[in-house]
Amino acid sequence: MSTTHPILAMHDARALAALLGASAPACDWIATPLDAPGSPRGAFVGGNPLDGSWLFDTELPGPWVFAWSGTLGDSLFASDPANWMRGPASLNALCTELAPQLQRHDKRLVLIPHARHVLSDARSALTWWCDHVIPGQDPNIVRHSPDCVRPFGLAFDPAAFLEPSMLTDIEDHMQSLFASFGPRADVVILRDATIDTTDPEAMTPCALGSGRLPRARIRELLALHVPESTPIMVQGAALDRAFEWLGRSG
Repeated sequence: MSTTHPILAMHDARALAALLGASAPACDWIATPLDAPGSPRGAFVGGNPLDGSWLFDTELPGPWVFAWSGTLGDSLFASDPANWMRGPASLNALCTELAPQLQRHDKRLVLIPHARHVLSDARSALTWWCDHVIPGQDPNIVRHSPDCVRPFGLAFDPAAFLEPSMLTDIEDHMQSLFASFGPRADVVILRDATIDTTDPEAMTPCALGSGRLPRARIRELLALHVPESTPIMVQGAALDRAFEWLGRSG
């Protein structure tokens, strides 16, 4: 089962700037549509949005700013119970603070949940989505992100939700995650993850197709739950591999 979703390619910001003879922007990577590489969709600003020092440049390429949902832990990917207890209030306060700036500059902050961040599962992420993407609307009626100018959005990165304990039932977890996020995500990010060789209780990123994502099931779930207009984002340095994984030609 192949997909016809638009493709966004993630390119290393410094390498792209060097290729173009430009100054490197204050971001880690830039997402560009394959059919319009000169019109970036957005840029990813790394780090922890909840550490009190996180900033983004309003002049970054594209209308979207991608970022992790953040953590109250001491390091970016350490598990911390404070994320469940105090994290949602901290993230809501940050969004309230950033909303006027985002609206003024026509930017959209697109948060990427992660198993060890404040938005760590379907419940926390969808609660945030209801409060900040469709505020005041009934989520039983509005099941898709509105196609309008808005300050916030949600990215769905299936591999980022994984913990080693989930791998024995990974297809069931993927079914639940795609049913929750597929209709609502502004973009689906496809990259893989495997168990960290230095820490068997953690996952580590790896190239698409070399990790634990169940390829056939993911392709089925994309077709079932993700609108065809929703873009899929993959590593620009491995486009051929991504197209092969998705079962489509370049």
